[in-house]
Amino acid sequence: MKLFIFIFLTGMFFGTANSSPLPAEFINKEAKDINSILETLFKAKNVSIPEKVSGEQVARRIYLKLAGRTPSYKEITSYLADDSINKKDRLVDSLSQSTAYDSQMFNWWADLLRLKTKMPGGNQIGAGQFYVHWVKEQVGKNVPFDQMVFNLITAEGYPWENGAVGYYLRDAGMPLDNMSNTTQAFLGTQMVCAQCHNHPFDRWTQMDYYKMAAYTYGITSSKGGELQSRIKQSIKEQARHLTLKKKKELQHSKEAQALRRSIMEMIQPLRYGATHSKRKLALPHDYQYDDAKPKSKVIPSPIFGKIINFPQEDSPVQSYGKWLTTPENPRFTKVIANRIWKKVFGRGLVEPLDDWRDDTIVSVPELLDHLEGLMVRVGYDLKEFQRVLFRVDAFENSASHYLPDSESPYYFEAPLLERMSAEQIWDSLVSLSVPDADERKANSLLVEQRLNKFEAYQKRLNSMDGATLLLLARKGGNESKAINNEMENIQKLLQEAQKADDRKSVAHLRKKYFSAQNQKKSIFAQLIMGPDFDATSLYKYRSKLTDESERWKGFGSHLYRASELASPAPPGHFLQEFGQSDREIIDNANRDASVPQALSLLNGKFYMALFNKHSPLMVNLQAAEKPNEKVICLFLSILNRLPTEKELEMCLATLSAKSMEGTHSKPIFAKDISPKQKKSTQDAFRKKKKYTQFKAKKEYIAIAWSLMNTRQFSFIH
Repeated sequence: MKLFIFIFLTGMFFGTANSSPLPAEFINKEAKDINSILETLFKAKNVSIPEKVSGEQVARRIYLKLAGRTPSYKEITSYLADDSINKKDRLVDSLSQSTAYDSQMFNWWADLLRLKTKMPGGNQIGAGQFYVHWVKEQVGKNVPFDQMVFNLITAEGYPWENGAVGYYLRDAGMPLDNMSNTTQAFLGTQMVCAQCHNHPFDRWTQMDYYKMAAYTYGITSSKGGELQSRIKQSIKEQARHLTLKKKKELQHSKEAQALRRSIMEMIQPLRYGATHSKRKLALPHDYQYDDAKPKSKVIPSPIFGKIINFPQEDSPVQSYGKWLTTPENPRFTKVIANRIWKKVFGRGLVEPLDDWRDDTIVSVPELLDHLEGLMVRVGYDLKEFQRVLFRVDAFENSASHYLPDSESPYYFEAPLLERMSAEQIWDSLVSLSVPDADERKANSLLVEQRLNKFEAYQKRLNSMDGATLLLLARKGGNESKAINNEMENIQKLLQEAQKADDRKSVAHLRKKYFSAQNQKKSIFAQLIMGPDFDATSLYKYRSKLTDESERWKGFGSHLYRASELASPAPPGHFLQEFGQSDREIIDNANRDASVPQALSLLNGKFYMALFNKHSPLMVNLQAAEKPNEKVICLFLSILNRLPTEKELEMCLATLSAKSMEGTHSKPIFAKDISPKQKKSTQDAFRKKKKYTQFKAKKEYIAIAWSLMNTRQFSFIH
């Protein structure tokens, strides 16, 4: 009773960013309630309970699910050496507060939101980069799920003012598609079919679709209109003494066209963002149903649940955001609870995650209802929600050795056996190759500098009156004439090179054209901000994977965790080969096997980094003295468990006699041996020792290579 009074009194603080971890008493109580539900189910369904897995397997699962990678040699040995009863719970609590947790949660959000560092609709100003930066900040602050979704849905402004506007710029010019993505991601409902006609397999009508879309249809991805109006007004004032005929002549003159181009060039950085307009959505001209006429205006309305009355001062978008994220909308809460349950156990209580219908079968309805309540009780804090799930007894059971039929319910007697995600494999290999890999971050200072420069540019333009803006546009137009002529000549040469299929010339001319284009843009930016202003930061996307610390000096510049790389990775990258989402549709990652994956693990470029003498894997291997200790080190580092007696015996049998000896005894010299003979013998000894050590290293590398190519390494079991 005291526990629930505590939760009630402190409830106002739950669901706020950076909230303190909930007390262990509460977390354990919630886990016991889930255990009780599952135990009752197991008895009723006569479910056979698998045996418990070993302590190191539990630790490995937790690291992969919470840290997004396998544990290091130091981490797994420390865990195994800990004899305390609650060491698993302390590990969960520790990892949930780590930067590794933030890294893997960013990957989860990136799949859900289809994050792209370079995305259409604002790519010219790097809006995707700002969006990614914003999501990372929200994850780092542990902003509750409902609050974060509300911030996305109601976002407006420029990307440097509010990175959440990337949610709308991601679907720039496609407001109807954006609504479909919203319902799929946050309501688990696929409505895209109803955009053109009544849904053939669900109850959603085309009218339902348009009523939902009407909430956010007024959000546009264009900005800068006020600046253009200010300049146009100044042009009108300057031309008010001219006759109508003269005005028309000037309007269609080459000078006027050049001036319009100059104006657009000058305000280009301020043309992308989210604006909440009063634009109304109308039904399509070919609307064929009898509940409304074609082209008639649509009144916003939610697709299910009761209509919730919000204050009149709320905009349609605000009302929509509140309706979507309120606990009174059970679908919103159930969907996210189901998503996180699958994240931990490998399968949702409802499958597919994003196609809930009236006839959807829930594997364990009472458990889903309980999880819905739990999500509300923890204030939509996904970190705290996961702390509960990792304490559920079934999480420690041996993974099922069969794939449950999609048509049949699964009762979660254990997590499913599943291959690691692309990010989990990559991050595990990176942590074996680079010390303190969790702390190695991309240079976010570049993003923050760009944010500041855009903000300064915006303030400067907004502080100018129309006459000043017009004067600068004309001046910039005059200064860029020579560059315009050069760009026209380059285009002609480029067309000729393309016709001749001269690829070398095409590449050179394109580079030259973009250089001239950047030079032209710099003219306008420097007219506004001054000659010392770095204009390329407004137009050119840059993301350097640089760090200042000496501890990573000499390690590959590409060896960063997946969350720090371009999102998604480019085609051909390890992450793409192993099924990373292309971020075109929601949750588009896959864990399917392929030949390129096998080749990457067999002889990929990663091995140079893994077996670098300074990598954590090789440093730990070198520190182990005896052959059996070295083999044990490899097993703990790669498979995160001790080898069996048979495995140890097999590995030692592959080593040569010299490798088994480990070191050579120093030669013993007779008293009467000459200095020259002594030196010759010593040189021969050193040469032989060096060769033997090299050979021994190769033999241990072969063992490591073999372990990395086992299914035990790439699967979560």
